[in-house]
Amino acid sequence: MNDQKTLLQVDGVTKIFPGVRALDNVTFSVVEGEVHGLVGENGAGKSTLMAVASGALVPEQGRVVIDGTQTRGDTEQARRLGLAIVRQEPALMPDLTVAENLYLGVPAEQRPSLIEVAQWARGLLTQWSDDVAIDANERVGSLGPEQRFIVEIVKALAAKPKVLVLDEPTEHLLTEDVDRLFARIRKITASGCSVVYISHRIREVQRIAHRLTVLRDGQGQGTYEAAGLSEQEIVELIVGGALDRDFPAKGNNSGASVVLEVAKLRGAGFTDISVRIRKGEIVGLAGIDGNGQREFMRALAGQTRSRGSVTVAGVPAKLHNSRSAADSSIRYLPGDRHREGIFGELSVRENFSLRSLPFDSIKGWVSQRSEAKRARDAVTRFAVKTPSIDTPIRTLSGGNQQKLVLASVLASHPKVLLVDEPTQGVDIGARMEIYRVLREAAAAGAAVIVVSSDAHEVAGLCDRVLIFSRGHVVKELGENAVSENNITSAVLTATTEREKGASRTSGLWKWAAGDWAPLVMLAVAVCALGLYAAHVNPAYLSARNLSGMLALVATLAIVAYGQQMLMLVGGIDLSVGPLMGLIVVIQSFFLNDGASLAHQLSGWGIVLLVALAVGLVNWMLVGPFRLHPMVATLATYMALQAVSLLLRPVPGGLIADSIAESISAQVGVMPIIAIVAIVLAVVLEIALFKSRAGLTLRGVGSRVEAARMSGARPQLTSLAAYMGCSFLAGVAAVPMMAQVGTGDPSAGINYTLGSVAAVVIGGTSLFGGRGSFVGSLLGALLIIQVNVVTSFLDIGDSWQSYLLGGMILTSVALYSKSREMVVAK
Repeated sequence: MNDQKTLLQVDGVTKIFPGVRALDNVTFSVVEGEVHGLVGENGAGKSTLMAVASGALVPEQGRVVIDGTQTRGDTEQARRLGLAIVRQEPALMPDLTVAENLYLGVPAEQRPSLIEVAQWARGLLTQWSDDVAIDANERVGSLGPEQRFIVEIVKALAAKPKVLVLDEPTEHLLTEDVDRLFARIRKITASGCSVVYISHRIREVQRIAHRLTVLRDGQGQGTYEAAGLSEQEIVELIVGGALDRDFPAKGNNSGASVVLEVAKLRGAGFTDISVRIRKGEIVGLAGIDGNGQREFMRALAGQTRSRGSVTVAGVPAKLHNSRSAADSSIRYLPGDRHREGIFGELSVRENFSLRSLPFDSIKGWVSQRSEAKRARDAVTRFAVKTPSIDTPIRTLSGGNQQKLVLASVLASHPKVLLVDEPTQGVDIGARMEIYRVLREAAAAGAAVIVVSSDAHEVAGLCDRVLIFSRGHVVKELGENAVSENNITSAVLTATTEREKGASRTSGLWKWAAGDWAPLVMLAVAVCALGLYAAHVNPAYLSARNLSGMLALVATLAIVAYGQQMLMLVGGIDLSVGPLMGLIVVIQSFFLNDGASLAHQLSGWGIVLLVALAVGLVNWMLVGPFRLHPMVATLATYMALQAVSLLLRPVPGGLIADSIAESISAQVGVMPIIAIVAIVLAVVLEIALFKSRAGLTLRGVGSRVEAARMSGARPQLTSLAAYMGCSFLAGVAAVPMMAQVGTGDPSAGINYTLGSVAAVVIGGTSLFGGRGSFVGSLLGALLIIQVNVVTSFLDIGDSWQSYLLGGMILTSVALYSKSREMVVAK
């Protein structure tokens, strides 16, 4: 391939992390039209090398050249030069739809109009498979692991890259999807694209790669023609010597006592499963994914509801939830470690001990000495590569995370061990170690159940295998019948029919998790409350009351729009209320009767600069200085309130009547400021869902790193949100001026809580990524309506607080529960 053009060249790259030399003078090149395998154990440096190539990491030494251009450690530049990367954990934004993720994932010049984005996305998904079961309008957070990975691959292919990096691309894919992937790889390499294929599955690398490069402990071990090496030779290059690749010997359990007995267990996805598992036995659950084997395992783990009989060592097990299952000595190792297996910000030590705290506790107090000793022993036993036991687990490679999670589960000494994809994302050497540990756990007396998509793994590890098809166990293989061929044959020849049943998630919960639910529920609540108040007191519907109430709604709604903008990116601003009060105080010096036009304009200019300056200061405290948004804006809150009190220790300075009247002008019963608030809500709502800026805002709030990899600039987006929030708080201060009429330093205090409440009640996620400006408008309307109704019904001001608190709690509980119900497990 010497005469072919080099599309990716990595020269002498060295990358050092604290305590670890991840890459040591590594050189690597890929030519056009080739599939280049990159293999090595976990922690060998494969993902780090590709992160350097993609610009996500900047090396201490060396250079990266993409299609003849040297890069400068910039992910956006690497994307423009034609490098696309599919990571082990898909870089997708969960609160955005599939179509929106695909839109942000391709270069700007390839993006369609946002009005046509759903149809465009469906076309891309259809290119992957004519019968792909992924809805372009579905949020990514509700997709299963294999569906998310397909979306990630489709996104990378849609960018029409010159260099495509695939990092463990088949770990979550079904067999037919692996075949589709390989067909696409062959098609794009035939047109001149090059592919870097990172995988622990040696057979796959041999099947698809032209050349392969081996990394070991951060150093290159040479580049070879893939066809010129046997599987055993590749393994020896990876581990640095010969490796025993035989599975551990199986035991004879025919006379052992029964540990787990399941009788007629049924739940979502499976029906009437009965099985008895003896002490020391490993039982595999096989079948095409989605045929009930994982659902059955999750039910045993207390993750989903089920009906039937389950006993552990003769004692009835309670499977109400994962805690009760654990109390029955049933422990579960999840297949999706990123979402269910690890606590990313906690240390290796804490992640290990959390599942077995009683071993480190004395009367409820944790002994750190015991915890540290057990964690160090586990790290040594499982060969977990980590700088220390206090290193955050998120910084470890995928395989080392998996080994530590397995160690933490086994540390609780369960009687029943449930393992989903035990070696997913784990290198050759670690796989053998995991197989040995699972066999030792069985030999120690545990009943082990394994779900794996690898028939070779199931056959080599398990004593018996249950074949699942459409929710039923259709065949049992035991003793000599457990072989890869028999498992595959039984899976492919099953003819059962799935029992009809209800969907896992009801239509009501799916609707409640959508964007329309908060709007509809708020509209119903507003109408019901209004009708009740009018029935009790007809004066509620008087023109005077309605116009006054709408003016208050407009003020709260406009400041809520600013709060909404910020909460979409995961922030919050507690300073909006004092900022509104300060603006009124400042204007009380400029908008008096008899003030010249120039003097009034000076006032408007000053308050505009103050609002923007506050937004900039808040952003600097949160961004560059890395303070928590609540801490930063609370400090700004106190500073602004102090300035207001210095300027006006007591209320003073009347706003000119002519100005107040202009601000309070009406069209019939409708205040002009209310019309402005409604129009602004509609415009902002359209922009949020139909403009690139709105999509970026939601993307950054949904998942910062994924948004950055898609070309967004999170810091700039955050700056715009903080400036926008303060600006809209300044706009909201204008109608408040007419309502207060004087420079009152405490006038805006209540708008801080009110703005947050309106946004939350309107359906916004407290974690960012989801929200609605129309929802904020309706939330503001409901809050003001409650305040007014309590006066008309003469039930006391305390009820305003009771009702507001109740609405916030109900909204958060309902929206959170509904979104939890539709998120794929």
